[in-house]
Amino acid sequence: MVQNADVDEPDVDQQGAGELSRVQAAVAVLLERYPDPGTVDPVEVLGAQYDLGLAWVHFAPGYGGLGLAAGLQTEVNQRLRAAGVPASLGDFVGLHQGASAINAAGTAEQKARFLRPPFTGEEHWCQLFSEPGAGSDLAGLATSAVRDGDEWVVNGQKVWTSGAREARWAILVARTDPAVTKHRGLTFFVCDMEATGVDVRPLRQADGGAHFNEVFLTDVHLPDSLRLGDVGQGSGVSLAALHSERDGTGDAFAVPIGNLLEAWRRRADRTSAHALALRDQVVRTWIDARVVEMSNLRMRAALAAGGSTPLGSLAKIATSEHAQRLSSVMAAVLGPQVLVGIDYDSPLSEPGDMIAFRGMSASRFVVRCRAMSIEGGTNEIQRNIVGERVLGLPGDVRVDKDRPWREVAR
Repeated sequence: MVQNADVDEPDVDQQGAGELSRVQAAVAVLLERYPDPGTVDPVEVLGAQYDLGLAWVHFAPGYGGLGLAAGLQTEVNQRLRAAGVPASLGDFVGLHQGASAINAAGTAEQKARFLRPPFTGEEHWCQLFSEPGAGSDLAGLATSAVRDGDEWVVNGQKVWTSGAREARWAILVARTDPAVTKHRGLTFFVCDMEATGVDVRPLRQADGGAHFNEVFLTDVHLPDSLRLGDVGQGSGVSLAALHSERDGTGDAFAVPIGNLLEAWRRRADRTSAHALALRDQVVRTWIDARVVEMSNLRMRAALAAGGSTPLGSLAKIATSEHAQRLSSVMAAVLGPQVLVGIDYDSPLSEPGDMIAFRGMSASRFVVRCRAMSIEGGTNEIQRNIVGERVLGLPGDVRVDKDRPWREVAR
């Protein structure tokens, strides 16, 4: 086919170079302002990073971003860490699910109020999604929100809420219309965790920590100004939050392979037949770690301006299952003492951080990592997402999809 020489084709490389140049210029401004960031209050430095649009580069200018492709965030983070700028002091929920939901559906006032504090770590967040009868099937939740003038009255129970005891705010999904199908009757809110009627009760875990909690909501009054998106559109807003969570767990669950290599080097016996077999497992695990790392790089490169990709589900599966395989090899290398002498009553890092296991002892990590294939969205659900949205396979049969929620058996 003969191309019309008079028609200018868009130069994608040139556009990408221009976006990279904008990022580099903003980074240069930050580093010029703070040539020795390690000597400055981290909240101040992180606030400046936010104001320069380097918190989430794909967010709009004025709200922590530059309106660029989300994949450029990797470039920002690498340059800033190399220069000594600290990573965000915020928690996982605030930086991923909360920020993404507010960016996707929040008003200008909500973005101005709620985006900066979680990035600087001045306010912590939690997620009020899962319930005793609605985990993987989030749309089946029963917590209700009833309109009362300019307020909503919320009643229900949430469970497996990470960091709820330290959180100032929460993202909350509640049922506002039981007469329509379960996906259509949901509304998304920001919940004040200090409001009257919010009761947080810790859940003790197998590793001795109490990172998870159950939260009871009894006649909790939330102003309508804390609603995110339109009434009945909570399912769509939730998807924005959940996609960001899955994109983030690919990095959050990444465990330094050096921990395993160091355990191998400390092992007294490295030449017997048993030790050589273990060495083969260590090498295979190292290769596995490199493959997962490349997979996560691919996922980040695929991030569009919206900051999400279905490949995040693939990264979550790969990273969590690799961590579990690594823990099994770690246990084999360390031997029986891996489960001896654990102080199950000692506190973990606070506030509850999803990636606190990076600083754990090997013994505690072996116990803790069992949860990784469940938290952040079960790996079974992630496989459904990969099958349907990446591979284009038919979806699961959903017999209750078109029935009003109040008629669905529970």
